[in-house]
Amino acid sequence: MRSVRRFWQALMLMGALACLAMLFGPVDRVWVVDVGATGAGVFHLVLAGLMVVIAWRPHEVFPEEWSLAEIRAWVALILALLLLIGFGKFLATLAMLETVPRSMGELPARHFISLLGTLLFFSIVANTLLARRGGVPSDERDLRMRYGADQAGDVALALAVVNGVVLLVVMPRDLLAWWLEPLILGNVLIGLLIFRSLVEQAVLVVRYALARR
Repeated sequence: MRSVRRFWQALMLMGALACLAMLFGPVDRVWVVDVGATGAGVFHLVLAGLMVVIAWRPHEVFPEEWSLAEIRAWVALILALLLLIGFGKFLATLAMLETVPRSMGELPARHFISLLGTLLFFSIVANTLLARRGGVPSDERDLRMRYGADQAGDVALALAVVNGVVLLVVMPRDLLAWWLEPLILGNVLIGLLIFRSLVEQAVLVVRYALARR
């Protein structure tokens, strides 16, 4: 059991490093190696490996006493974190453009869309496989924790919106016009929803951890 769990943890670490290489790798080759493309390939292989492990030895990856809701919270937290990192890279690239994109085709979103599609596919497959593993079913405690996490996510979203309004007030006029463009503003709102999901899953995972003490 320990060997399978360590293999799972190694895959998770490798996947995180590969995702960072895919998103933040240098444009030029390093010792004839395309870091970004190599990172993308390794990242997809790692996700495939994780799905195989979930399907092959699910009971050895997660503790038996964990409910399905808690396992899904951990998976969702990791995916939301990777997605937020990718979206942050996308916004940073967007901010460096000399002209405001006027259509979806002008957005530098190829890497982010690829990451989003990959993580969405993994999420669907992983949740389907986890639902077949059995284990401790969700109960009233899970519902209470989910409700509390939802409230925390709503508070985080409200605070982020208030902070955005403050930034708009103090922002120089030329930058203000840039970020208020409909296409740019729409992408920022998507980022806020990803941030809310990350906070929600993080709070849920912490509450499960505290409940076991």
